[in-house]
Amino acid sequence: MSDFKSLEQTRAKLAWEFVNSIAENFDKISSHIKKLPALILTSGLGQAVAFYLSKDDHKKIINNVAETMSKITAIEGINCGKDLLEKIRTSDHDTYILLSNEALKYATWLKRLAEAMEAKNE
Repeated sequence: MSDFKSLEQTRAKLAWEFVNSIAENFDKISSHIKKLPALILTSGLGQAVAFYLSKDDHKKIINNVAETMSKITAIEGINCGKDLLEKIRTSDHDTYILLSNEALKYATWLKRLAEAMEAKNE
């Protein structure tokens, strides 16, 4: 058998690891996780990143998204939310679209798993 993983499997694995890593602060963070996909769709990735960087309790989420974007897209130099914002600001259109699409797909996995964790805890 092959160890090949699809991009969806990789996104799901990384999202699962993050949601599990915040278990002790889950109640405080989960509502912010669940709002991220809608914010990316309505405001765009740049504004969503800037907003999450402006809130102390949101930074952990956007830093995780940034680290994941680096892993999934293989775009170097994205280690935290500030790096992602800089990459968005300086990238060409195609790179911005790639980052936006990947961030939305990953944020959707985060949301789904946060909802699953909430249902499990009820």
